[in-house]
Amino acid sequence: MSPRIRGFTLLEVMIASAIGLIVLGAGLVAAMQMQRRALFEEQTMQAQVAGRTLAELITSDLQRAGTGMGNAPIIFSDTRVQTAVQVWTEPDLRVADATRPFPTDLGFALPPPGILENERSDVLQIHWGNPRALVNLTTVGCAGPGVRNGMQGFCLVPNSSNRLQPVGGATSTPAFVVNPNQLLACHVRVTNVDPANNLLTAEPGIGDERTTSGPCFDPGAGPWSINSEQETWRIMQAQSATYRVNWASGTPILEYLGPGAVDWVALSRDVERLKVRLGVVAIAAPFGGMRWFPDEENGQPLALDECERTTCPIEVHPSESVAPASDEELRLRLGQRIREVEVTLVVRTPRQNREAFDPTQPIIRDREGFPVDGFKRRTFTFRVSLRNFAAGGLLPVPVGP
Repeated sequence: MSPRIRGFTLLEVMIASAIGLIVLGAGLVAAMQMQRRALFEEQTMQAQVAGRTLAELITSDLQRAGTGMGNAPIIFSDTRVQTAVQVWTEPDLRVADATRPFPTDLGFALPPPGILENERSDVLQIHWGNPRALVNLTTVGCAGPGVRNGMQGFCLVPNSSNRLQPVGGATSTPAFVVNPNQLLACHVRVTNVDPANNLLTAEPGIGDERTTSGPCFDPGAGPWSINSEQETWRIMQAQSATYRVNWASGTPILEYLGPGAVDWVALSRDVERLKVRLGVVAIAAPFGGMRWFPDEENGQPLALDECERTTCPIEVHPSESVAPASDEELRLRLGQRIREVEVTLVVRTPRQNREAFDPTQPIIRDREGFPVDGFKRRTFTFRVSLRNFAAGGLLPVPVGP
């Protein structure tokens, strides 16, 4: 055979095939790594989008806080009085606590033991009145005192809406009777609306809890006896929203208890932690800047719900004749002075990148304090000014000549 037409030898073919396989394998590995990196970056973007979306939702609810009542204390029952923004610091909702309006919840869990066990979350609750379901009260033609018509009657202005009438088999509609000028907001259960006779019937209390004393119960109490038509009394449908992080499924779930809801619903499976700080303003002398609770950097490590008279001093407003007589009263007064809320969400990617850490070694923390466990995290911190808290209820002392 002529040398000029000889082909490749078997050895040459084998060497070329081996080189081709190596190149092809390297290309496949590189492609798989790029695909995994692209997938992980996509998840990081999803975490960022989730964080921004949730921040907008919480901001929207906080901007509604105190609609119709400002920062006036809300009397829910004989044992529960709070302002329209309430925070419980890192609670275990599996344990009964009379200071919280939640029953013992065995479907709740804290972060699991390990590097995340101290990453507990706060619970944020917000209340407001629905202006679309609002009726004004009047003293004109009312048996009294004031806008009250006996123990459970309230006098309506003529041609009032009946949107507070219980519907769909419900026996009552939750509502707030409010007058920010009198620093009073009463939670009631509306059982009947009679526009023909300009009369609304409501029982003070919430759920199974009753109000059997105080101004919300007694029509002869001081606030109701004021007959001036400049005193604006109204009844608004009560609405609320509550946020918590639940680890019962083994992974964190940001849960939401919406207006009128009975059960918690999952908002996001990517939020690992929810923390809330409250900004309290001085509204009487001595005036000062905003105080944050907690604020460890400036020597205030306590959250507002942990404050006591010996640890959280407060100025006395002219409408308050004496200093707080109890720790509960102190916390309520501080709650009326809240003007800003700072919320921090820690959002993580849905999946772990198992190549980012060695599972056989103890998990460490990175420079931002996050555990190096394959999840990528983003922190979203935002502040919301409570416009209704600044517009009605307990207001700053006027300054001037």
